[in-house]
Amino acid sequence: MKKNIENKIKQIILPDLKNGRSAFDLNHTKAVVYWMKKILKEYPHLDNNVLIIASYAHDWGYVGLFANTDSSNIKEIYKQKELHMKLGAKKIRELLLSEFVLSFSTSQINKISHLVSVHDKIEELKTEDEITLMEADTLGMLDISRVKPTFTKEDNDRFMSTQVYKRRFPKFMHPDILTIASKLARRRIKFYQ
Repeated sequence: MKKNIENKIKQIILPDLKNGRSAFDLNHTKAVVYWMKKILKEYPHLDNNVLIIASYAHDWGYVGLFANTDSSNIKEIYKQKELHMKLGAKKIRELLLSEFVLSFSTSQINKISHLVSVHDKIEELKTEDEITLMEADTLGMLDISRVKPTFTKEDNDRFMSTQVYKRRFPKFMHPDILTIASKLARRRIKFYQ
């Protein structure tokens, strides 16, 4: 990916994430991008332009959704899951078509928007791109060295058992990434003890 394109994307999306889930979305997104770049080094056949931009935009749709609610409450977050994917996909499509239309093919723009629109529909993920974004997103949420956890212990226990271990880990496509995720999960659990 060209550095100037990534820098422009960062300048647009990252400051906006401060208006999403407080104390989470900005650092989480940076962590997802970090992990995505690590994954792409191991799997160079994947389109890094698509997956890095999708990583920056995957939670952009949360911006403004928690103005009157607690953005660290897991029940409130689940209420916004579907909407944040829809809004994020729309925002990144509009941005790419208005600012970066010459930098990405129509196919890449469609794929980026699609990935953002489905990244939390875990059971529906099928393609390697869809699953790879989910893997990076999972690593980014588990990595307590990059993102300070915001859930209560009770919410974290529920999240880890119902979302991470039962839904996300079984969908991982890359065993080496699952190994990293398992280590990060153990550290996260230890953090709450």
